[in-house]
Parts: sequence; C-alpha cells; structure tokens
Amino acid sequence: MISVWDMYEGFTTVKEELDKKLKHPFLMQYIEYPVIDEDKLQLLYFLLKHAKLNNEQIQHYVVTIMLVQIALDTHEKVSVNLNTEQGQSHKRRQLTVLAGDYYSGLYYYMLAQQHDIALIRALAEGIKEINEHKISIYQKDGNSIDEVINSVETVESALIQKTCEHFNVQEWKRFAAVILCLKRIKKEYQDYKQQKKAMIFEAFGQVSGEDPESIYLRYIKDAAWRLQELTEQSAELEQAAKVLAQK
Repeated sequence: MISVWDMYEGFTTVKEELDKKLKHPFLMQYIEYPVIDEDKLQLLYFLLKHAKLNNEQIQHYVVTIMLVQIALDTHEKVSVNLNTEQGQSHKRRQLTVLAGDYYSGLYYYMLAQQHDIALIRALAEGIKEINEHKISIYQKDGNSIDEVINSVETVESALIQKTCEHFNVQEWKRFAAVILCLKRIKKEYQDYKQQKKAMIFEAFGQVSGEDPESIYLRYIKDAAWRLQELTEQSAELEQAAKVLAQK
C-alpha cells in the first residue's frame, strides 16, 4: 500500500508555488488573501501523482487548476447587492472581481504557454457545468433530493473530474465527487443548524416536505457507504480518504 509520506512528498513545494502566484502586491493591499480549498488542493496533488507525472508537471498542473478554482471562489464571494455598497466597500468589491479575473487569466496564460489547448477546453467545460449547477441550486430548480445532490457534486468536483478525464485516472472521478460533496454538505449543515444561509438545505426544502435533519442523516449514511465501496477497490483512494477525513 502507498504510504501517506509517498502521497505527500513534494506537496509543500507545490503549496508554496501556489502561494507565490496568489500574492499580487497591489491586490493584497486592498483585499483579503484568497481562501484555498485545501481538500481540492490535496486531491489534485494525489491524483496527479497517481497519474505518474513528474514533480515539475504536478506542480504546474496543480497550481494552474487551483487558480481556476480560486477564481471561481473569489467571484462567488462578491456581493450581488450593489445597493448596499458605498465608498470603500464598493471599491473592495470591484477589486475582488478584478482579483478573480486576474487568477482566471493567469491560469489561462500558464496553460497557453504549454500549448495545452485540450486541458484549457476541458476546464472551460468544467467551469460551464459548475456555473449551470450553481444557478440550479440558487434558483432551486431541482426536482428531487438526488438532483440537488448531483448539482452539489458537480459544483464541488467538476474541475477535478475534468482533470481525471484528461490524465486518464478515471477511478478518482467518482471518489472526488462523493467526498467533496460530502464535505460541502457537512459544512452547510452546520450553517443550517446555526440558522445561517444554507442554500443546499433551502433547495432540499423546495423539493421535499421531509425534515431536513432526516434528509441529511440519510445522505450521510449513503455517502459513507459509497465511499467505502470506492476505497475498497483502491489503496490510493483509501489513503486519500483517510487524509481528507482528518480535515
């Protein structure tokens, strides 16, 4: 079985390189350092190691794909209520939008430099799917609990699934969808319990009259079963699941 040490070898260097790309001097004067989704960062690193890429390739692709994810996350943070913004807060919003555009442009530039047109197309398709399913969740367009969960899986894992397809590590696709969706719904459940905004649970309520607590508990049980089924087939997935479960 592959060891945790083997999985993490070189990870710190990749994370440091991503940090360098994110620290634009001007933007850092006015906006917060962007949130890095550590789960997706680790998953990308693990699956690209499994794809047998060399360290330089792994660093390039992890940093590039995480820039896409961070661009999406940065744009999502932007408030849609322009009427409440005045002065400095409006400027901050504009700069946050600019930061998202900067990260997005940087990812495109890095891939274009390598003439990796196929991956650019694959990630563009992933971005399109993410945006479509975000809208579905926000507008509560799902017709069933399963449709809502499918949308969450897509939003959370589409970029990684496209990466899996591109590098032919298909066994990581379903694993990424299940574990990232599980983590997102667990986090949103805490928001729901604290009576904070919880879009996923609002979408659940729109398609079902069932108690949200019951929906959540049934989903957790089902997701745990699916993860067990997936990890029993692969030592690498089993180790990845253990690492991510600690976070």
